Amino acid sequence: MSFLFDKRILLTSLIAASSAVQAQQEEGFTVTPSAGYYNMDNHRGIKNDNALSLSLGYQFDNPWAVEFVYLNGDHETSTGNNNVDVDQFRLDGLYHLAERNQFTPYLAAGVGKTDLSLGPNNPLINAGGGLKYALNDTVSLRGDFRLIKDVEDHELDNLTTIGVHFVFGGDSTNTLNTEEQVEENVTEAKIETVDTDSDGVNDEDDLCPTTLSNVAVDSKGCALDDDKDGVANHLDMCSNSSAGVKVNEKGCQVVLEKPKSVHLNVQFAYDSAVINPEYYAQIEEVADFLTEYPNTNATIEGHTDDRGSVSYNQTISEKRAQAIVDVLVNSFGISADRLNTVGYGEEQPLLNNDTEENRSINRRVTAVISSEEG
Repeated sequence: MSFLFDKRILLTSLIAASSAVQAQQEEGFTVTPSAGYYNMDNHRGIKNDNALSLSLGYQFDNPWAVEFVYLNGDHETSTGNNNVDVDQFRLDGLYHLAERNQFTPYLAAGVGKTDLSLGPNNPLINAGGGLKYALNDTVSLRGDFRLIKDVEDHELDNLTTIGVHFVFGGDSTNTLNTEEQVEENVTEAKIETVDTDSDGVNDEDDLCPTTLSNVAVDSKGCALDDDKDGVANHLDMCSNSSAGVKVNEKGCQVVLEKPKSVHLNVQFAYDSAVINPEYYAQIEEVADFLTEYPNTNATIEGHTDDRGSVSYNQTISEKRAQAIVDVLVNSFGISADRLNTVGYGEEQPLLNNDTEENRSINRRVTAVISSEEG
């Protein structure tokens, strides 16, 4: 691993620290005894082993803290012929990030020196981070990981430790001030809350900002419409309208006053009563109209061209009308009690049956819709 890459690791950590959300820590002197595992660079010729450390520092009344760290390890050379005592001294800075559920992550970097009993004593730089879990205001469990770079020989070690973090001599007024600030912010937020139409929903969340104050509204500040007919409860004179029914401005069902004839451009092949699925959209329009006007019935009329016998054309026209009824009932949920069929055979052509195009037009179905009273 190159020295340039290691500098990038340190630089990335510092940039992340400067842009992260800050965490307020308990101010005071800190003591952290730790135990861990020191992983030596392979080029050192020294085995990895356990290590003990003691950190003394100070936590400021902001995200920053400073620590002096002493670490000791008892290692062996890779051949196992000699013991190697490791004494390490570091001065580190810590930057704490946002606290979540008693967990506080932090980033760290620093400088120092490593003394090896069988090797050179070289300066170092280190970078890494860790996590604190608060047991109370003064005691936390702490895990830490560091990359440690020998500046002169360019070996890269890493160290993982677990310890107990103590804070002494903290200023209790800082916590009090923080709590007072929170209360002040809450009070300011309440003052800034605005509900112009007095419907109980703040303007910033109100999608219907002109609702009258005595009107029942939903969570978005819009008037309730329990029967979903498009007319708000306070204006609805018929509050139990069925879904999909056509209503007037008072929320009451609109009655069809005179019969309505709906021409369906559903064409059939010669000698067939089978409906092509491409015509289902037209049939659905009839179903929608019947749903909007639940007091209506429909008569489905079938027609043919003049080819074939009169009796045969009468039968096939009735089958075509019944085919439309079957789709209305089975595909669109219209009650069969509201539907009638009639076949006119070849009796009522729209055009002279003198061309194939005209005969195709005459092979048709028509829906005549009328009110029950009519």
